[in-house]
Amino acid sequence: MSSILGAIVIARNGDRREFNQDPKTYAPSLTDSTALGVSDLHLLGTQLREEYLTPGSASFISSISGDIADTQEIRVRAKAGGEGSVVFDSAIALLQGLFPPNPKNKITLANGEVVSAPLGGYQYVPLETVEPGNDRSMEPWTDCPAFQKHVKSFHESDAFKDKAEEADSFFKDIKDYVFGRPTTLENIIYDFMNTQLMYNQTFAYRLPPTYIDQARALADFHEDGVFSDDEANGVGNIAGRTLMHTILESLGHIALKDDPLQFMLVQTTYQPFISLFHQTDIIKDHPELKGIPNFGSALAIELRSGSPPDMRDFLRFKFKNGTAADDWSLIHPFGHKSDIPLTEFIYKAQGAAISSNKQWAQVCGVNSGFSPMQAAGKSTIHFALGSMLLFTLFVFGILLRRKRAQKYIRLPEDEDETLQVRPELRMEKGRLV
Repeated sequence: MSSILGAIVIARNGDRREFNQDPKTYAPSLTDSTALGVSDLHLLGTQLREEYLTPGSASFISSISGDIADTQEIRVRAKAGGEGSVVFDSAIALLQGLFPPNPKNKITLANGEVVSAPLGGYQYVPLETVEPGNDRSMEPWTDCPAFQKHVKSFHESDAFKDKAEEADSFFKDIKDYVFGRPTTLENIIYDFMNTQLMYNQTFAYRLPPTYIDQARALADFHEDGVFSDDEANGVGNIAGRTLMHTILESLGHIALKDDPLQFMLVQTTYQPFISLFHQTDIIKDHPELKGIPNFGSALAIELRSGSPPDMRDFLRFKFKNGTAADDWSLIHPFGHKSDIPLTEFIYKAQGAAISSNKQWAQVCGVNSGFSPMQAAGKSTIHFALGSMLLFTLFVFGILLRRKRAQKYIRLPEDEDETLQVRPELRMEKGRLV
C-alpha cells in the first residue's frame, strides 16, 4: 500500500443562473450563483474532507492539520474571469465544507481572555483569485486569435456539419421552448433550457422529457470539439495546457520534504477538464468523459510514495462527476492501467504546458507588443478612456503588477522567469481577492 503525500484537486463551480458565451470568441456574460450551487459545493467540500482529512480514509493525508487549517499546508486559487463571481462563491462554499467552523479556533490573550473566531469558530482560508488581465493561466481561451481560428475550423469541419444536419429536426422542435433564441449547433441552448428546467416550474411542466437530454448531448459534442485538439500541444487544449503548468509546479512543492504545501485546490469552470482529459489521453480509455462535467465535479491528483521495492513517487488520478456521483472513479493518464510514476508524468506532460504569459501570447498568435491587461480591457479602453487616463492606468498597472509579482502564483511575463509557490504568501492570514 502506498502512502499519500498530498493532493491537488481541480473543482468545477456549482450551479448558477443562465450563462452565455459568444459562440466565436467565447467572451462571457454575467451570471450569479444560486443557493443550490453553493450548497452543492459545500457538500463537495465535506466529501473532500472525508477523503483527505479524515483518519481511516484510504486517501487520508496524515501529516496535514485536519481540524484547524494551517495556511502553509493548503493553497487555493480561483478563476476570476468569465463566471468569476460564481467560481469565487463556489470556492468559499467548498472551503466551508472542507474546514468547517471549529470551537478550537480560538486564542488566549496575554491577560488570560480567550477569544473565539466568529460563527462558532469559522475558519478563514486564504483564497487567491486569478484575473485574466494579468495571469492567463486560468482563462487562456479568451482574447486568443489562434483559439478563435480553432473554433472556426471546428464549425467548418465535416463532423460538425454532419452533427448539425442530424440535429436539424430537434432544433425545429424546440423553437417553442427557447423563446426566440437561435436554434443552431453553434449557439448552445442547453444552458438556457437547463436553467429554466431547474428554476421555472411552468417551463418544467411543459418541456418534453427527452429534450433536455438531447440538448445536453449536443452541448457535450460542441464543447468537446472546441476545447480539445488532436495534438496535446494544440491550441484547442489551451485551457488544460496553462493549468498543467500550475499542476506540475504544485506537485514539485508537495514532493519536497521541506515544503509545507500538502493540499492544492484549483476552483475553475468546465473548460480545463475537457482539455486535460484529452491532452493526457484519459479520454481514450474513458470516452464517457467527453463533454461537459457536471456542476461540482472534481479531479483529484494524489501524490503517493511507492511501496518497496519501488520507492519512487507515483500519481493517482481520481474523478468525481458531480457530488451526486456515488464514489470517486480511478482514471489513468497516458495509457497506464495503474498509478503513474511522477517522473514519467512530468516527462510526458511538460511539453504541452504553457508556463508564461509570453508563451501564451506566442501560442495565441498575438503580436509582440501585446500585454494581457490590454486584451482584457481593450473594448472598455476604446470606448471610455482618453490619452491621459491611459497613461495613468499604464503607470499604475506597472506598479501593481510588480507588487503582485511578489505575492501571487502567476504566469511570468518573461520566458526566463519561473513560476513559484512562494512560502511568504502561505504565511498570510487575510483572504486574497
